Amino acid sequence: MTTIKEIAAGVNASYSAVSRALNGKKGVNPELRKKIIELAKDMNYFPHSSAQALVQKKVGVIGVIIPRTGEFAFQNPYYSHILMGLSQIANAADYQLMLSLGDQQSYTEMYHRRLVDGVVIVANRLDDPLLMEVIHQHIPVVAVPGLAVGSEVEVPSVNSENIVSFKQALKYLLDLGHRRIAFITGKENSLYTTERGEAYRTLFKEHNIPINEDYICESDFSKTDGFRLMGDLLDLAQPPTAVICMNDLVAPGAIQQIYRRGLKIPEQISVIGIGCSENFELYHPPLTAIRTQVQAVGNKAAQILIEQIETGGCREKRVIIDSELIVRQSTTVPPS
Repeated sequence: MTTIKEIAAGVNASYSAVSRALNGKKGVNPELRKKIIELAKDMNYFPHSSAQALVQKKVGVIGVIIPRTGEFAFQNPYYSHILMGLSQIANAADYQLMLSLGDQQSYTEMYHRRLVDGVVIVANRLDDPLLMEVIHQHIPVVAVPGLAVGSEVEVPSVNSENIVSFKQALKYLLDLGHRRIAFITGKENSLYTTERGEAYRTLFKEHNIPINEDYICESDFSKTDGFRLMGDLLDLAQPPTAVICMNDLVAPGAIQQIYRRGLKIPEQISVIGIGCSENFELYHPPLTAIRTQVQAVGNKAAQILIEQIETGGCREKRVIIDSELIVRQSTTVPPS
């Protein structure tokens, strides 16, 4: 590797002058600074990350922790959109991303080993003790979607809007005449599940409609579970006339089961998805969906984390990114 010493010899300048020029410090003649930068580029000079970390007191890396298997994460558009959003902001601020997948790894280890300057925990669980460890050790962190309002501890977080948009979708189905509306949820330790589940129960009560617990099914967020649970719903003595699916994977699994049974969408059952997939409009028929702006969530999470790293704090503690209901052709009035 080219060293600062070699660059200094090439421009006949002191080691300290070259170091200041390459690190954007003051005290270097503009013409000399230009010569140093040009020569460094010609000689393919790259700063040594460990030495740079000592000078700048940061390593320029953001840890992205996904407490799920790689197989699950790479199949789900949610995670790719989050990573795109994080990388856009991180790269613009001269940070790199370090990805960690899996359930059992310590969230604090990367920070204490000086591999990262802070961490974004994606799709955190509400009961995750590893998240509590990060919070209590005052490590720069952002959780997506974060903890429930009123939690005993506070963590900077970015969440998609889940309650208003879900009520809007449910009200849309009620206005069409549906009363037997199923909801394939995610795990109960997910804030996405608890907020949307709360919206489901609240709206039914507001309209004095009895809640059939058989229509609320807990999935593991996977396509396989969407397929299985949709089968259970269709086997009920009174199957639902409409179903809302928790995410980008549950929806195609449920739809596959519906078509396997020889049923038509939306003539015999209406379907609403939730997620960020661009493919919803390419379904047959195009899928009515609550569109979550997951890439924007990633953008904001990176901004808040970088602010913590560089200033020691952040102005925004809990950010909500709008979601919107997009009505397409997979929903209509219930069958008579």
